[in-house]
Amino acid sequence: MGEYTPTLIVLYDLGSSEPRRVAEFRLTSSGEVALIVTDPNGCLVAERWYDRGVEVYDPTARVRPDEGPRFLRALLQSPGMSYYRVVDESPEEQEKPVRRSPWSTTPEQRSRVTPPPHSL
Repeated sequence: MGEYTPTLIVLYDLGSSEPRRVAEFRLTSSGEVALIVTDPNGCLVAERWYDRGVEVYDPTARVRPDEGPRFLRALLQSPGMSYYRVVDESPEEQEKPVRRSPWSTTPEQRSRVTPPPHSL
C-alpha cells in the first residue's frame, strides 16, 4: 500500500459545550490545499497554518499548503491542543492508517473503564 493521502481535514473548536466545525482543509484537483473557514467569526489557528505552514520536527521544517498531501498529513501530526481538534474526514476511498492519540480508545477499552469513586 502506498502512502495515505488525506483529502479533507477538519478543525473543530472544543471551547464550548458542543464541538463546532470552524475550518476545513481540502485537497484540490491541482494537488494544493484550499482553506475554507466555516465559522463566521473566523479561525485564526487555521488561517495561521495556511499562511505560515505547519511546523514538523523530523527534520525541522514548515510544510506549506502548496505541498498538498504532505501539508494535510502534517496537520494530522500536529501536537494536541486544548481548544481545537484536528480530524481526518476524508471519504473512505482508501484505508486510513491507525493513529493512536491520548484520547482514542477502543470499544473494549471503554467497557473496562471504571468511574472514579464519588467523594462525599
